[in-house]
Amino acid sequence: MRLHALAVICLLALCLPIGATSTIQPQQLQRPQQADGVVTLLADLENVLAGNQVEGFPLLTAASMSSGEIAIFTATSFAPEQNFAVVRERDRRPTGPGYLVMVEMLLGRGKNGRIATWQLLVQPRPPQAAEGAVSYEIASATPIAAVDGLVQLDLDISQQYEVRDLTFTAPGLTVRLSSGVVFLGRVDEGPTALVFRGRGEMVFAPADPAEQVQIRAFGGRPSIDTPIESLFLRLSPYEFQSRVDLAQLVPTTPHPGDIARAQQIFEEFGRRSYTLNLGDLTTARWSLLPPPGDTLAELRTRRHGNLTYVRSVDDAEDVSLFDRQRGRNISVYASPERLLTRGPYYSEDDAIAYDVEHYAIDVTLDPERDWISGRGTLRLRTKVDGLSTLSLKLAESLAVSSISSPELGRVLALRVSGQSGVLVSLPQALPRGSRLVLDVFYSGRLAPQAVDREAIDVEGQVAQGPPNPLGMQDIVIPPEPRYLYSNRTYWYPQATVTDFATAALQITLPAQFQVVASGNLINSTVSQVPDPTGRTGDSRAMRTVQFLADRPLRYVAALVSRFVPVGTRSAPAPAVARSALVGADTEVEGALPSDAVAVDVVATPRLLRSNRSLPERVADIVSFYSGVIGEAPYPNFTLATLDAELPSGHSPAYFALWNQPTLPTTLSWRDDPVALHGHPFFFLAHEVAHQWWGQAVGWKNYHEQWLSEGLAQYFAAMYAAHDGGEDLERRLFAQMRSSAMDLSRHGPVHLGYRLGHIQNDSRIFRGLVYNKSAVVLHMLRRLIGPDAFMRGIQRFYRTHRFQKAGTGDLQAAFEAETTLSLDRFFERWILGFSLPEARLSWRMDPAGTHVVIRVEQTGDVFDFPLTVTLQFVAGAPEQVHLVVSNAVQEVRVPVSARVRQVDTRDDLSLVNVRR
Repeated sequence: MRLHALAVICLLALCLPIGATSTIQPQQLQRPQQADGVVTLLADLENVLAGNQVEGFPLLTAASMSSGEIAIFTATSFAPEQNFAVVRERDRRPTGPGYLVMVEMLLGRGKNGRIATWQLLVQPRPPQAAEGAVSYEIASATPIAAVDGLVQLDLDISQQYEVRDLTFTAPGLTVRLSSGVVFLGRVDEGPTALVFRGRGEMVFAPADPAEQVQIRAFGGRPSIDTPIESLFLRLSPYEFQSRVDLAQLVPTTPHPGDIARAQQIFEEFGRRSYTLNLGDLTTARWSLLPPPGDTLAELRTRRHGNLTYVRSVDDAEDVSLFDRQRGRNISVYASPERLLTRGPYYSEDDAIAYDVEHYAIDVTLDPERDWISGRGTLRLRTKVDGLSTLSLKLAESLAVSSISSPELGRVLALRVSGQSGVLVSLPQALPRGSRLVLDVFYSGRLAPQAVDREAIDVEGQVAQGPPNPLGMQDIVIPPEPRYLYSNRTYWYPQATVTDFATAALQITLPAQFQVVASGNLINSTVSQVPDPTGRTGDSRAMRTVQFLADRPLRYVAALVSRFVPVGTRSAPAPAVARSALVGADTEVEGALPSDAVAVDVVATPRLLRSNRSLPERVADIVSFYSGVIGEAPYPNFTLATLDAELPSGHSPAYFALWNQPTLPTTLSWRDDPVALHGHPFFFLAHEVAHQWWGQAVGWKNYHEQWLSEGLAQYFAAMYAAHDGGEDLERRLFAQMRSSAMDLSRHGPVHLGYRLGHIQNDSRIFRGLVYNKSAVVLHMLRRLIGPDAFMRGIQRFYRTHRFQKAGTGDLQAAFEAETTLSLDRFFERWILGFSLPEARLSWRMDPAGTHVVIRVEQTGDVFDFPLTVTLQFVAGAPEQVHLVVSNAVQEVRVPVSARVRQVDTRDDLSLVNVRR
């Protein structure tokens, strides 16, 4: 099994219902006093398995059970030297005179184990065959799922080794063990773990310059070269001896002190990876074997604390270095070997075996208690043949009570220990293209999420202003309570990656709250219901709200607060994307015509008066974007405005929230890269643009987030030009350029959320993913021309509407509209992070009719536009627009008068030009 599959296999760890307890030997069995016949039968089955009594199993079966079923069960559930078994009942459903019982079994043979799930049909024994408490027998046994290859890994303290100059390597990593002691962890297949304590050194040095920048941000140098004090290493036992030179290990007499220190290292690090928490099946520690090619190294360094190196060969980015203590990814990248098979771009969808086509979510919220309970229904279509297990995501704090399918009945659901995963085991393998419906019932405590990095959110603010001279207590005005359930909370069962699907949503919550959510508002009612807590006999007013998202969306979101209506408008649009739930020529009942978007604005009470004109503004923005792109993706849009200390926002499909800075604050965000001056609705225009960029067109992985933020930022600038003139647009881009020039050294736009992650400075992220991306797009517009640029944008939207896209897709859309090759442009500006350096010189030709402008790039060759200003001896200055694409480029510009000076200042291009 692959390392990344650990999160899937660890689903066997959590939320396993507690069953009856029993010991291995029959004579020691302590049955519950009120045990029914099924419990007694399962206890006897456990004893038979624990004693490896193959001949005893048929005695527990009905005469009607076929010999073939008996043979399958015995062949998979008994093994030579089997000496351990636990059987736990997970589910029971009546059928006829008996029950369908789902059981989970842990079977052990020494240090090796297996987990198997079976569905047993148990029925009463005939009266003449009943004896004592045994009143049920197994009439049928159907295998559901199994996990093989479990091992109990212990440190072999019977043998200690001295080490001298042992070197271990993995992609990007070199570890030298100069001197010290070593103990090994062994399984039947051979050594699989190594514990070292002594003097050593680690060197982590990826070749990728962008990763070197991240490592420099972490440790001050482009590589990590530091002494280590200990090492815990896990490898596949099938390749351990080929990767670790055991000849460098000299056997020596075990020393109690060395044993104790090695055990401490083993206990601290050995449980972190590959280890399963099997709940009530056993308290013993079972783990998985690393697959060949994978590497896990836990290194205790003197300078940086504990670092974790992982190489997982099947992951798209197979090499990572992680700082567990601070929760930071230091470096994540694809090794050269992985790049050969993957290429420069990849999609997160490649890692999932199914598509979600539709969500139906019915939840009850008590936001003030952080409580949620509900039912999530997913309609799936399989993408691979033989799909027998699939993974879902649901917040770790939410307990799954059951998962069932109309086609397959109740299915087995297991939780990932310490993670948000849910593993669903299907009773039969499904072929490619199969459709399946899963109903998930769940409940638990769940805190709402804050505005995430996909929106303009201001962090790292500093207090401003003098202290209170009178020593009086500040008056604190809290904002109206708001509760956001969106793409970071996993508040409903969903695919492990964002997946375009339609959705139906029903939310029930206390009536004093209102809801804005993904989809068209269908119905809202208030009714009196009994107190759901059961603590009082009083009734409670509850609001039930229904939404329908009949156009595909990436995720479902809901915002709860005390809203009041501000106003509605109809925003004209050339077209609105057709519903995905009905025929191409049919609209959902009650929907607006396909040439308008219904705009609704709500606000918290203290913002009502100041936002009276906001519906008209929002409708204007929606209409402008629809006209530029040629379509609106969703038929309605709701803006929820909230009072806040600082501006921020979030924009799921169908709605957006906009935090307006109306509350007293001592925080300042004036120096933030996205604090652009000149247009009061720039933030709002950015959030509205996400309906097209980020929602209707998603991104394939975190590297491609710039497509969402950069295009939203660019379109916000376009709207500012529409509203306030082209000079305003130029000033906004100049502000963006200023921050991008200053921050580009921190890494490429393509690094996504990792920009500023190590420094805990999200201004770096916003300055590059927001501002630099927008400036790069504006440079491309100047490079290929405004008409080709807009045709490329429209093509990109049409081609990838309700799909995920990447940098290569955007490049292809622009190249289809121009004769220029854009390979180098996107490689330099999106995948790279250096800026072009150029020298400019000029001269008049002898005839005085032309000025010759020479641009010489002194480093890597970029493609970029450059605007220079010709200052004449007499007359008004004149701007000249150049396209630079060579190391040395000369342009002859006709002039009508003698040139006195060529001004090289261009505040719209990310270029350092010297004369």
